[in-house]
Amino acid sequence: MRTKLNLYTHDGLFHADDVFATAMLSLMAEEINVVRGSDLEIPEDTAGWIIYDIGGGELDHHTPENKENNGTHPGTNVPYAACGLVWRKYYEEILEAEDCPEQYMRTVFQRLETSLVLGIDAEDNGYNPVSTELEMIPNLQPEIRNSIIYSSRTSFTVSQVIKDFNPPWNSDMDPYDAFMDAVAFAKDILINRIDSIISSLDGRDYVLRAIDYSADHIMILDEFAPWEGVLYSQRTNPKAQDIWYVISPALRGGWNVQCALVSSNDRSVFRHPLPKEWYGLRYEELQNISGIKTATFCHPSGFLAGTETMEDALAMARLGCRR
Repeated sequence: MRTKLNLYTHDGLFHADDVFATAMLSLMAEEINVVRGSDLEIPEDTAGWIIYDIGGGELDHHTPENKENNGTHPGTNVPYAACGLVWRKYYEEILEAEDCPEQYMRTVFQRLETSLVLGIDAEDNGYNPVSTELEMIPNLQPEIRNSIIYSSRTSFTVSQVIKDFNPPWNSDMDPYDAFMDAVAFAKDILINRIDSIISSLDGRDYVLRAIDYSADHIMILDEFAPWEGVLYSQRTNPKAQDIWYVISPALRGGWNVQCALVSSNDRSVFRHPLPKEWYGLRYEELQNISGIKTATFCHPSGFLAGTETMEDALAMARLGCRR
């Protein structure tokens, strides 16, 4: 991590792209010096500064030449804005500062790109992917086209949230303070998003091991981790396809038995349903009919049941397998 960074970006109204670019760069240094100004005030000693969203350099996207040179986000027609340009150039240094394992870096880069950066850059450039796709449909009536575009727009995006940090017209708040407030907010979002992605990758490795250890149609997680996306992505793994029930600690205490789905697109069809006579029962009623001493509930749809102990959760899953 660098000791200090000097950052220069434009003044006036700020947007999500320059705010998030600043937040990204702030993760690379123990201290940042942010200066907001005009094209006429750009530091002469540019070597000591990172200049972005202004100035015509590699991290600016406003000139026709830069737009052409920058290209678009991979696999899309979305032009780059300052956020994407900073992320593309500095992601390795940013992620290293955030203690991202080296083997995850490229995946974290891609996931943050698609889940956050892409939308910010699209919004800043006024790019609407739905509008672009509709242009490929011949003879589409203008009123229908406009209705689809209007319906597809999300009115309150992260870009709008950041925009609302700008001082209102009748406010005496200092614009620089407002900008730095927005940067602090964006920094929290970035750190949480990065941590979440890294955690999901750690969880993926953990769930894959649990799949390997699964037996008799049952997978056991000693610690809860998001497992559904991992399990359902293993379409060619016979052990994954053979899992009917997943046992894991419940976040509210006790243990859960959850049914694996036939398809992740339909949450009502299970690979092997729990006994229907359990559906909707709780505590003593469920204990009496199932014979599981610490059974606590079975969801009315049957996708989930709970017990107080792991041993009883395993007994419940084994009983379900025999039905």
